[in-house]
Amino acid sequence: MGADPFQKFRDLLEANYQFPCTYIHKFIGKNSPIFRNSVVDFEKKFIGLTKTTERMSASNAHVALTYDYLAGSADEIIELTKETQKINDLIYIL
Repeated sequence: MGADPFQKFRDLLEANYQFPCTYIHKFIGKNSPIFRNSVVDFEKKFIGLTKTTERMSASNAHVALTYDYLAGSADEIIELTKETQKINDLIYIL
């Protein structure tokens, strides 16, 4: 089996966080019903996920979301990241 593409991220998380911890998770998507509906589904998958801010771009074309996530391990953060990648109309994970 190939190398884990998240191993470097896991190593960084384990070196910089003491678990359990509150992890700040940010991402940007299109200001579209598709994105917003996908975010609602995403939020339902994670207990301990709390939206802290929502900011629109100057043109109102994009929305930036910030969450606090109570994570028990680096693997929980990696799972959060993997699920974020599945959000429709996602532009970028910060």
